Amino acid sequence: MPVHPLSQLSRASLSTAGGKGANLGELIRLGLSVPPGFVVSADAYAEQARAWGLAERLSAHLAASRWEAASSAAAELFQQGAMLPRIEGAVRDAHRDLGAARVAVRSSATAEDLADASFAGQHETYLDVAGEDELLLALRRCWASLWSPRALRYRAARGVDHLGVNIAVVVQRMVPAEFAGVLFTVDPVAQRADRMLLEVAPGLGEAVVSGHTSGDVYRLRRAPFAEPAGARPAPPNGAPAPGADDLAIEDRDRREAGRPAPSDALVLELGRLALRLEAHFGCPQDVEFAFAGGSIHLLQSRPITTLGAAEIEPLPPLPRLTRLQQKMLEANDNDRFPVAPKPLDQWGLRIAIPALLRAVRFIGADVDEAEERALVAQVWRELFVLPPMRPTLRLLGLPRKVAASLRDDGMAWWEGVALPRIQEVCAPADLRAMDDAALLRRADRIVETTTDVLGERFERSASQMVAIALRIPVTLAVGRKRADAVMGDLVSGLHTRTSDVNLALFHLARKAVSAAPEVARAIRAGRPEDLRASEAGRAYVAEVEAFLDEHGHRESTGFYLSAPTWQQDPTPVWKLLRGLLDAAEPPSEEAGLKRYRAALEEVTQALRFVPRLPAAFQVALERLRRAIVFRERSHFDLMRSFSALQAIVAELARRLHERGHLPGPDDIFYLTDAEVRAWLRGGAPPLDEARRLVRRRRATYGVVNGRWQKRAFQPAAGGAAGGELRGVGASSGVIRGRARIVRDEREFERLKAGEILVCRYTNPAWTPLFTLAAGVVTDTGGAVSHAAIVAREYGIPAVLGAAGATERIPDGQEILVDGTEGRVTLLRPGPAGEIVPG
Repeated sequence: MPVHPLSQLSRASLSTAGGKGANLGELIRLGLSVPPGFVVSADAYAEQARAWGLAERLSAHLAASRWEAASSAAAELFQQGAMLPRIEGAVRDAHRDLGAARVAVRSSATAEDLADASFAGQHETYLDVAGEDELLLALRRCWASLWSPRALRYRAARGVDHLGVNIAVVVQRMVPAEFAGVLFTVDPVAQRADRMLLEVAPGLGEAVVSGHTSGDVYRLRRAPFAEPAGARPAPPNGAPAPGADDLAIEDRDRREAGRPAPSDALVLELGRLALRLEAHFGCPQDVEFAFAGGSIHLLQSRPITTLGAAEIEPLPPLPRLTRLQQKMLEANDNDRFPVAPKPLDQWGLRIAIPALLRAVRFIGADVDEAEERALVAQVWRELFVLPPMRPTLRLLGLPRKVAASLRDDGMAWWEGVALPRIQEVCAPADLRAMDDAALLRRADRIVETTTDVLGERFERSASQMVAIALRIPVTLAVGRKRADAVMGDLVSGLHTRTSDVNLALFHLARKAVSAAPEVARAIRAGRPEDLRASEAGRAYVAEVEAFLDEHGHRESTGFYLSAPTWQQDPTPVWKLLRGLLDAAEPPSEEAGLKRYRAALEEVTQALRFVPRLPAAFQVALERLRRAIVFRERSHFDLMRSFSALQAIVAELARRLHERGHLPGPDDIFYLTDAEVRAWLRGGAPPLDEARRLVRRRRATYGVVNGRWQKRAFQPAAGGAAGGELRGVGASSGVIRGRARIVRDEREFERLKAGEILVCRYTNPAWTPLFTLAAGVVTDTGGAVSHAAIVAREYGIPAVLGAAGATERIPDGQEILVDGTEGRVTLLRPGPAGEIVPG
């Protein structure tokens, strides 16, 4: 679509709305006051640029770094070229719907307002634009500003591909500003993270931002900024951000005597709002604002990228990836690592990395030991990829190992040997009664045991490679086009440990419905704390606590020590219960089993002319199904180790904080485990130095996580055509319904029964939503991810890895999900209901 309302966007909409538009949509999503408007999408620009042959006109100039010539050629095109009627009509319609006499028109490039390069001031802004014709002229000029000599040089200096950048344009109702300006949540001039810098002047803020007017300068004293989003929820609407109570005006520099100025109360209110934005976005912010009628209107919020070496730690260069590493990175379904790890998370990764490399060596490849040590020791990482692997002659023995693994009863080993080892080292203990050395010994024992168990578990999972061999007879039986869908059906209807958790959660929701009215009322209102006010409520809380005792080690945001489990933070559980109150039927595997039986019958009938092949196929398939169940069960139990480690970390954090070594308990995640050990032994620096260290690492994490998210979730070019997206058909079937965008665990309750869940990624903690969902669409993922397994189990269509789905599909849009073909089609509004494939 050429035009998107700002209210339908979020920071996940970068490729559609550019940095400025995506951030404004996120501000609206947070419930903040943002002037209404719309975005002329980056896709509309790209379509128009293709129609004008822009790349062909500029490629020679760009290759020779002839910036002036490239800019002149682009300007001529954008000034004289005929605009596509579809785009022009959509802009005129959106302007009429906005109903604003005057609008602001701002450029919003897909490479701007990022955590590592803001592109501030590189593209044009036009204010007080009146009428449709003037708007279209401003739109052309904003498009052309992508190719100004200044913007070209800026991108070239930062290694940004010129032809890989598109530009969206934001159109908003003009605010009749009494005062306007810009606020930096840390002082980028003095390199002070304990102080805000604010410049404000009467009238429109563009003059201050552009430097045409000198505003009054305020310096606000503040506490260190809040933890980045992704591990802890941002403050709810109306709640103060961390450090808001410490905010105060330190001094001010009035540039003109007698010039009007905003009230101190309004300045402090703006500062508190900025702290909320900083906590939400996870790094220091550059906030443009306007004051009108005693209210604050936010015009922009983007990362500050000029803090310098004193505030951002040096980051290692990205490795040069081999072809195999690149494929592994592209295949990562992001359900285990949706956000970047923090420094202390490397403690947990020291379980996963050696175990993974043990599996690599088991199948017959080698990894350089020095590269392995460097990977384990790395503190900051913008991507997670194993070192280069070198094949050896041992690979010839892989078929024999797979065959042996197929004969092996992995579940018997798990229940008889592996799980008891995990349970022994993670057995409940009084952590407060242990001294520091005993706590660390317990942690080391958990890491050592879990690494060994996980490594052997990977070796015993070699049987899953039989899927490659099974694909050959399946292709012979049903043809290449249908092979993927039929392979998915053949592993449908499996009963996993995740199924048990989801069923238990469903029954817990049913108990709330059948209890006294105040129980369901408190859950629907999102106020579980109110349950303790009544006897029925307290009884229900006891039921939830019993559920958490059994299942509370379930992970939320991946395999990280910094990501709280359900036991540590039950908020996602309450949100799941809120949605499941309306679920009429329990999750059932029957639909998945029917598809499995039908697919097995079809394949074996087609293979019956080859003696003994159908029987051999069935034996191998049954062992593959058993191996998948083993993988899911062992994954569930392995999270007990991470939960036990998290409890130790929480106790260590409490001690370091109470001893005056850490500003706050959660700051421990910005230390390495070597630093934690040294500080416990008496090697902690003075508290002021610790504050500076944590502050610097929080800022660094904001940059690293921004790059991680960009790499993990930014849609690939060509991922969609028109109203269609393509992905992996992970669970067959076709369904038509209303799309519901769920961006993270805080939005679980948004999904209603019968809607199609559209999200960036899923992990096991998300799968209770499948009880409600009619279908599933994700930005990332594949046919072997947890989402695929549970979708097949419940028999709901799923398309995973549909790049950009959460950006391209508007919330509430009617869509058609074809899990057989791996296709998602955006439809015009119509009645929801299943469609029989034709």
